[in-house]
Amino acid sequence: MGFRNIMITSNMKLRIQDQQLVVTAGDEVHIPLEDINCILIENQSVTLSAYLLQKVADSGIALYVCDEKHLPNAVLLPMVRHSRHFKILKYQMETGKPLQKRLWQQVVIQKIRNQALCLQLLELDGHEELLRMCKEVQSGDRTHVEAKAAAYYFRCMYGLGFSRGNDHIINSALNYGYAIIRGMIARSIICYGLEPSIGIFHHSELNNYNLADDMIEPFRPLVDLYVSSHFDISEIDSTLTPEMKKGLFGIINFDMSVKGDMRIVSNCIDMLIASYSSALQGNRTELDLPELIQLQVHSYE
Repeated sequence: MGFRNIMITSNMKLRIQDQQLVVTAGDEVHIPLEDINCILIENQSVTLSAYLLQKVADSGIALYVCDEKHLPNAVLLPMVRHSRHFKILKYQMETGKPLQKRLWQQVVIQKIRNQALCLQLLELDGHEELLRMCKEVQSGDRTHVEAKAAAYYFRCMYGLGFSRGNDHIINSALNYGYAIIRGMIARSIICYGLEPSIGIFHHSELNNYNLADDMIEPFRPLVDLYVSSHFDISEIDSTLTPEMKKGLFGIINFDMSVKGDMRIVSNCIDMLIASYSSALQGNRTELDLPELIQLQVHSYE
């Protein structure tokens, strides 16, 4: 698995030479493709070739591009990198409602638990109430505890007047961080042979990444923790600076905990998707879900 996350913010030329990414901006920088986890292209003047796109996809690298507001709006993913894609697709399509509901229950409980941990790490009130809500989540979350918990959680973090629909820097930062994590999850889903449009809970016919929108839920509090720790809600009219976006992109270098072991986010994502695939095939009933810890950049030994 690659470990380098590359952010391109200025006018550069990208090409492939000898299984390496060559970045040219006056001087040349050569980076082995096998070392790259993902690439974020923020500058719209960057030039690259179709061959580069092909090699990036072959290597399983997630390549993001941004819109005119410099927010990630698309990710290049390999079509199929799993030798038994059709077999996995059949499992997805034939999965019964009871299993889907039990798996979604697990995802929701862990999301709310991580939200509680986020409040606790920020030394804010409300974590005990969220832990109580965890116990109310039923199979399939048919009483919509997730939505109630989210509304309560954001009020605890930002006050009664906060709305995720507001146009200010907090939501811009959250959306930026969520988009990066969502792209990483979509990449992992593809690599494990799963069809990203077939979700557990999300089923929109207009969404090609329903499953990614399911699996991102327990990872959202990591972005929330970073944003709350680095952004001031009073700066309503501020916009994301290149340095801020670089920090948000770096969230994928942080650790979370899975079964008591500290692992980098990309590894946590792969473990969750692998466990989901295994559950669909009847090999297990529990997902490997990430637990939020204090912000900690992964250390490679």
